[in-house]
Amino acid sequence: MSVCAPAWAFMGSYKHPQVFGPLDLEIIDRVYDAAWAEVGAREPFRDRERDDDRRAELRKLVMDNTGSGRVEFDALYERVMANMPGKRSFFTHPHAR
Repeated sequence: MSVCAPAWAFMGSYKHPQVFGPLDLEIIDRVYDAAWAEVGAREPFRDRERDDDRRAELRKLVMDNTGSGRVEFDALYERVMANMPGKRSFFTHPHAR
């Protein structure tokens, strides 16, 4: 008897999307809120007209840093803050030339 893997097993890997439970989603929300508070504290006189863009960038940054395992507040917050652009471009509107 021959045991062969199906053809689809060799066609590359499919990365299943991360599924978050209610607690994970709550932690992600709280990390986002804490990181947004840090944005406000770092740059209180920022151009607030760009806040929607900044919030979208921050949401993406948080989700990109969730990883594939269990979501823990401290670890996720540290990753988000470590990967947050330290450059003022995240907080201020780039100058038009």
